Amino acid sequence: MHAQDSIHKILKDSAFYETNKFKTGNFPKKAMAALQQFSISGYYRFVTNYRHLDVAYPHLENNKNNIFVGDDSQIPELMLNISGSVIKNTSFGTDLYMWTPMTGLGQPENVKGLNLGISLYGTYSSPYGEFTVRTGGINWYSLTPFTFQTNKGYDRYSIFERNPWDPNTASLSSRYATFYNSGAINQDERWGQQAFQGIIVEGANLPNGFSGSFMYGKTQLNGGLSPIPNSSFGGKIRKDYKSNYISINTFNSTGYPDSLEQFRMGFNIATVEFRNNIKNFQIKGEIGAGRSFVQDNVSLWGEAVSVKISTNIAHKFPVEIHVYRISPKVINNSGAFINTSGQGYVNPNKNGPQPVLPAIESTMVPIGQLTNNRQGIDLNTQINISRVKISFGYSTSMELDKLSSKITYWHPINSLVLAHFWRWDFPSNVGPYNNLSKIYRTVYEKVNLTDVDPVSLKPFLRKYFNNIEINAKYSGKLFNRDYYIYYLGQYSSAQNYLAPITVFTEKALLRTYYHQLEFYYTVSPSVIWANYFGFERIIANYGTETDKISRRPKNQTGYSVATGFDVRLSKGAALYLRQRWVNYHDSSFANDKYSGFETTVEIKIFF
Repeated sequence: MHAQDSIHKILKDSAFYETNKFKTGNFPKKAMAALQQFSISGYYRFVTNYRHLDVAYPHLENNKNNIFVGDDSQIPELMLNISGSVIKNTSFGTDLYMWTPMTGLGQPENVKGLNLGISLYGTYSSPYGEFTVRTGGINWYSLTPFTFQTNKGYDRYSIFERNPWDPNTASLSSRYATFYNSGAINQDERWGQQAFQGIIVEGANLPNGFSGSFMYGKTQLNGGLSPIPNSSFGGKIRKDYKSNYISINTFNSTGYPDSLEQFRMGFNIATVEFRNNIKNFQIKGEIGAGRSFVQDNVSLWGEAVSVKISTNIAHKFPVEIHVYRISPKVINNSGAFINTSGQGYVNPNKNGPQPVLPAIESTMVPIGQLTNNRQGIDLNTQINISRVKISFGYSTSMELDKLSSKITYWHPINSLVLAHFWRWDFPSNVGPYNNLSKIYRTVYEKVNLTDVDPVSLKPFLRKYFNNIEINAKYSGKLFNRDYYIYYLGQYSSAQNYLAPITVFTEKALLRTYYHQLEFYYTVSPSVIWANYFGFERIIANYGTETDKISRRPKNQTGYSVATGFDVRLSKGAALYLRQRWVNYHDSSFANDKYSGFETTVEIKIFF
């Protein structure tokens, strides 16, 4: 046989094998595509700050000058988002991260690994509907506010400081323009959602307008990757009709603090969520009941009610009325309300027990943030007058049971600088008077009441809360360049009697006044000049704990002045500079004071 005939025969045989899907043989061999689609995206983030304190808390006396590289919010420096499609409607995804916290440990701290784990997603379409399965890794998901979700609020907040998850926008000024026009900024896909590890099954476009979902696995409360058999499950069945809907929802959790499963605790909650449009009015809400259990002691069911009625008067004066009532028996640390009536159980780790979302007692919260053991009414509206946009909120509420002899409040003016006083950890009962606790990027403080029962240590009188919020925004041009001015004012009080509005006198157990003024100027399409001024006053009366030396209650004053620049470096890269000066003191408690400055440099690159 000639060499040419031999080659022809080999090629013919190879074609036969390929046609019949046999993949054996060495030559010639045609590689088949393993994946239909494969992509890698992500970001690199460099952040460092330098802190100098003229006056410091006692635990920082020997660390007044501090240089920190890395993010103590525990966000990795490099993140790779990898996804691929095996066949049509089936894909997988994972996040690989690399992180060098630079805590001084050297090579062992060069951390790399999976961030959210490897997740598999699959979708199946049929004449009866579309079915999606998510499993493995950590998925961000939400059901309803009372069952499984995080609070979204009413978009009244400062945008001067950037969050670690904030994206780069196509135009630097669009961040500030969006906040002016819509009252919100761009958020990533996790906004309003909780982390869940396990399996999630969803059904959409089912017959007769039905849809639903089921989830089984672990939340942060269950310990995530912990081998202890803590678990949660829930789901919903929803019926859509016209532009309205109604759904039945549930979420349940059981946990064990130790691997021997000797101690059991958890909760159950079931609700009905609805939305109904009637002419110019929209009624939406969630009504249900919840309970908790410790070992075999199961509480009675308690009510959970949240109803919002909104209308857009002449399309220029939107108004929303919100009424709510959440029993102290309803406990769910995976819901959008704060647990103020019961202690969350602890997660074991190699460093010892660590509280997971513990109770925050009698907290003074922004409008829109719900807590259990409370009922109240909120009023929110938006008024636009030429270039001025004013968002106004009013709230009055009361506790249902007299459970706590404390009041909890926040320090939003210097929150990030104050949170940096405790790197990495989320400690409780710290500070010069052991009354501060850190949660992620902020710090809350507790004040003790004195009019309490000496046996039960519970207050004799119920606590009432009032809040007024004003967010005013203005946009104009200076030297033919856009600028934006924002003002956020919050005026709150807690007292032991019912009041129609915030109490501005010493009859209030505690008063908090927060003022934040921001100014942003578009120097050029690639440069934004950012400025901030904040002022806070926190005043308690003699119904609260006094200092042993001054014999006076809390009387706190805080200032914060900051400036900085946003600089676009390229299409996907930007530089963010922030310089903040802080000054804070309590004229009654001599050790509660600090002052100094913090400089932050952040470079973020998306690809």
